[in-house]
Amino acid sequence: MAYEHIKHDLRNNADLPAKERIKICRHDIWIDTPRYAPLFESLRNMLYTDNQIQSASIFIHGDGGDGKTALFNRLKALGELEGKRFVFITLTENVNRFKLHDALCDVFDVPIGKRGTAVNRVKLIIQKIKALGIGAIVVDELSDCMLEAYSHKKSILSLLRGLAEGDGKLCVIAFGNSVASEIISLDRIIDRRFVPWHLKPWKLDQDFVDFIATYETYLPLKLPSNLASPKLRTLIHVNSHGILDNIVKIIKSTAMDAIKHGTEQITPSQFQNLEPMTRLYGYKLHHPKDKEVSE
Repeated sequence: MAYEHIKHDLRNNADLPAKERIKICRHDIWIDTPRYAPLFESLRNMLYTDNQIQSASIFIHGDGGDGKTALFNRLKALGELEGKRFVFITLTENVNRFKLHDALCDVFDVPIGKRGTAVNRVKLIIQKIKALGIGAIVVDELSDCMLEAYSHKKSILSLLRGLAEGDGKLCVIAFGNSVASEIISLDRIIDRRFVPWHLKPWKLDQDFVDFIATYETYLPLKLPSNLASPKLRTLIHVNSHGILDNIVKIIKSTAMDAIKHGTEQITPSQFQNLEPMTRLYGYKLHHPKDKEVSE
């Protein structure tokens, strides 16, 4: 059977024109991996709040390109876990206490008017939480909040804490960088509210090999590349520094380049000129500070 190296339902993609196949290579995909199984198990456990004074909160953090955005978008795609629905908020650097309050009202479809007090609006939000079976609020970019002035930071976290306690019992699932994690750890009151979950770089282990092998089955290349082979898996890992964003960019760029030049498979020779190649396709590889390269 033709194209056995491609997922069965995607094999027709390999017969599309080169231009269309290059576009497909740029698509973002989610691949289930055992690497994230402990995190999702922790989230499922945290969502059980019966007979508890307050729900648990978690701060998922790491350095740039570590997969926070992919996880946030995965939770968004799922929409729920254990029958508990999620709501989503992104905290940008210009979000203050009042804008966060307005954002919460918007998420829960609670009108903001001069007549209603903040207390009444919070009560309405809690009513919505119960009525809609909402179990968690997923907050992206908590890092910016942690870099705010102390008074602003405390106000935002106080508002989130209020939803986690009492009748709300809303689990807070927050994403941010490692700098924010260090700031949180210095504040005893804030630190004890969040379970820290560090997203570390990938090791050259079986999870990594399985991940890139599975990724290959989504690529519309006419020939198998065997990314899991000792040579290619080592090249991908070394050049990516184990950073998920780099891993994906390398696979996407080499796949598009293989289609463009008609080789139809990812090969070791492509890694001799990797940085210029990734730039050609609009990607920049991130190098840890202690591993910066001169170009």
